[in-house]
Amino acid sequence: MNTIDELLYYCNEIEPVGALLLTGEWGCGKTYLIEHQLKTALEDKAVVIRVTLFGVSSAEEIHSAIKVSWMSEYCKAKGVSGITHKIGTVKKTIKKLDFLPEMVRNIASTDVTAFFPIRNELEGKKVILVFDDLERCCMNIADVLGIINDYCENQKYHTIIVANQEKIAEQQEDDPILAEVKFPSKADNPQSPKDNIASVTIRHHFNKAQEKLSYQEIKEKIIQRTTQYVPDYSAIVHTVISDMKYEEDDYRAFLLECEAGLLELFAPDRDAGTNKEKDDRPHNIRSLKCAVQDFYRVYKELKNNEIPNISRWLYSFTSYLIAYKANIVQENQYGTLFSDDKVHKLYPAYQSQYMLDSAKQWILHGTWDVKAVREEVEIIKRRDMPLEPWDNIRLNRIMDIEEDVLQKGFGDFLTHAYNGAMDLNDYVLFIKNTAWAREYKYELPQKIHWEKIELGIKKQIEEIKKVLPDCPSVFESISESDKDFFSPEAWSAYLIIDNFRKSDDLMFYRNRKLYVEQIGSNLSSGFTVVQNKRFDTFTDEMAKITAEAFNKEKNAGKGAFIHSFKRMWETNLQSQDIIKDDCIHGLQRLVLLLEENLRASKGATRTFAIIHTESFIKAINNLIDAQTMPDSAQ
Repeated sequence: MNTIDELLYYCNEIEPVGALLLTGEWGCGKTYLIEHQLKTALEDKAVVIRVTLFGVSSAEEIHSAIKVSWMSEYCKAKGVSGITHKIGTVKKTIKKLDFLPEMVRNIASTDVTAFFPIRNELEGKKVILVFDDLERCCMNIADVLGIINDYCENQKYHTIIVANQEKIAEQQEDDPILAEVKFPSKADNPQSPKDNIASVTIRHHFNKAQEKLSYQEIKEKIIQRTTQYVPDYSAIVHTVISDMKYEEDDYRAFLLECEAGLLELFAPDRDAGTNKEKDDRPHNIRSLKCAVQDFYRVYKELKNNEIPNISRWLYSFTSYLIAYKANIVQENQYGTLFSDDKVHKLYPAYQSQYMLDSAKQWILHGTWDVKAVREEVEIIKRRDMPLEPWDNIRLNRIMDIEEDVLQKGFGDFLTHAYNGAMDLNDYVLFIKNTAWAREYKYELPQKIHWEKIELGIKKQIEEIKKVLPDCPSVFESISESDKDFFSPEAWSAYLIIDNFRKSDDLMFYRNRKLYVEQIGSNLSSGFTVVQNKRFDTFTDEMAKITAEAFNKEKNAGKGAFIHSFKRMWETNLQSQDIIKDDCIHGLQRLVLLLEENLRASKGATRTFAIIHTESFIKAINNLIDAQTMPDSAQ
């Protein structure tokens, strides 16, 4: 039985013995389910009244909200619209009329809803009370449930409580203990130092209620059953696209073409997968709506400039905005470098080359810089010149390519693939294309040498390591369950990409780059930034920049430099990540460079620089010895 059926079953029970709790993560569509599907399904037999508890801080607010909502539905049934709003306006107006007697003004300002009787039926239809956002209420949750129970158990309302149960903390309150601390002055206690010790007075406020029931305890009393909302993400994404209003019909058509991609991006785990990379993926429908709506601005610029593959831009933009709404994207002194890593981990569809930096700034800071956007687009246009046949093969599914293009461009395509001159996503698409060719029994124009393809993939990975993009730009992936559709050679090539995508390699490369940048420009203070980063080795480049930075550091800072370096690498050398032999080689290289500096200092009679350098060399050698020493001797 799906979620809506569970809700209907409860609502159709003659007299339920408790409330129904509908739980699910924030933004997954619980309220939408109530407001649309449930109300529509029950419109002939019941009236659904939804009351939000968001920010409610008193029982009176809850009772008042129920009464106002009930009156509103009553007025609708009587053919009178907006009556509750008008009553409120009249009350406020009369209260301001000073010429009226105070008694009249006080009566007029009385809350008329207090005199309005409400019942669990309205015009022959049962009333379903829905209390939304329980976890966002400003009251004790157990107290709120007690109020709800009065409507459910005593007044016999069918009652649905909507909440994210994971966000509800146990709210059993401890008795408060208040402490007053007095710090006497010397004038108060001139004699004895002992008398200057602060005095503490503790007052214990006994809980008048003696004992408060916990949320869990009162829940067991009030909740008849709990239903976990399992969203129909396919329907949700389709509804989001179809129901929104757009300035141009072609944008709606574009989004509908991208519907399957958006669904896969938004809910790849919709079938209850266990991929840890996606366990924390937000499924917030409001964020998806914002992304779809906001991307229109980007879409217009890309479309007007005839930029191809706009869908890739949509997926990257949507990934980024949803992540931002979930507080995953954060900007610091290094920009969004590390946040982008997190975005890509959750959303493999996020690819930095298909994300305008100006669009990022718009999301982060709310400023749409049309000049910056158009300058970026112009750069992209120059980058994406008319496609050669091999480029067509690189960028498209094989069934979407004209066969004469395949015949003409396949040789050049393979040359680029063998040389590592393609994006990793292009390699994944190519591997998929070989599977489709097998499926459709299409004979490719040339034989594929898969050992050369693997070499090309490895070359591209090395290029990525050199460039160090914000994240490993691999969003194309193949499910393990589809392995049988591929030849063993093709699958072997894919695993090289997949293993790189899942590994920490790029993080290590990025951290090494950060080390070089920070130590090179900030000398000893650079260790503050890099000291807690993970490293897998100490490279020759790191050795070179360390020696140069130490040589530039003034004598007053050399001691701190040595201390910071020693402390940092003592820790890293104990890590399981460390490639010990490579690291030792890098440290030995650093010693040689420092010895060169030492000889130069001796020639220039720099006495204190010599002392510091010798001390640094000794510290490094100690690190090396600790790694080369037998375990028994350590």
